[in-house]
Amino acid sequence: MTAFSSCRILQPVSDTASYSAATNEHPINTNNTGSRRKRNVGSHTKFWKPGKTLKIAMYNASDEAIEEVRAAASEWLPYVNLTFDFVKGDIGDIRIFLNRPDGIEASQIGTDALIDDIGGTDEQRRGPSMYLNWTPGSHRFRFVVLHEFGHALGALHAHQHPNSDIPWDVPNTYRHCAQTFGWDKSVVDANILPLLLSDQFTYQPYDGDSVMHYEIPNEWTVGYWGQSESWAISNGDIAMMRNAYPKD
Repeated sequence: MTAFSSCRILQPVSDTASYSAATNEHPINTNNTGSRRKRNVGSHTKFWKPGKTLKIAMYNASDEAIEEVRAAASEWLPYVNLTFDFVKGDIGDIRIFLNRPDGIEASQIGTDALIDDIGGTDEQRRGPSMYLNWTPGSHRFRFVVLHEFGHALGALHAHQHPNSDIPWDVPNTYRHCAQTFGWDKSVVDANILPLLLSDQFTYQPYDGDSVMHYEIPNEWTVGYWGQSESWAISNGDIAMMRNAYPKD
């Protein structure tokens, strides 16, 4: 296994703000369809409008860092009806801050990046929507970018699929994450443990090969079960994105 490094989903300031941002971006994000919608472990209420050019702003980033992020993020482009426009600065649909002092790597989910989480009235008052740790020559950085951009495109963690075959040791997961990362129960529930089943959705099969899957340390499971990270976009990832962002 690799040396585990945690990723956190940045939670919206409120469910109401999240729903408003998503449905204003693309009305199909609403769940009020009267029928069940097919779902992988992705937020089907937070996808961007297909055909959109996403402006991706990077705070005070060097040309080298921007190029590494661009190269990795662009691996998603063959499977989505979207375009990426990378710019320097802090104004964009997705806003990336490198090397946060506390070392957190995180992203908001899809259109949650449009929420005004600072208290202003326009996009200039929005804070970062993604945090990445970048050092020149890092072999793992490409995987981190793929994973966080999966979140930015609307995907949640694959290991949180409600029908996964992971033999979770829930009490020990809470203890280990508290000791290792300082995470409380709410953070573990939001980022690691299975999501609740919902009758609003049908589910694609659990995808253990997804780039959105955590490495699972033995401390989190029963029977010394573990799993390494997958550093490539899987067939399941491709199917989810093509469903969310169909080509014309």
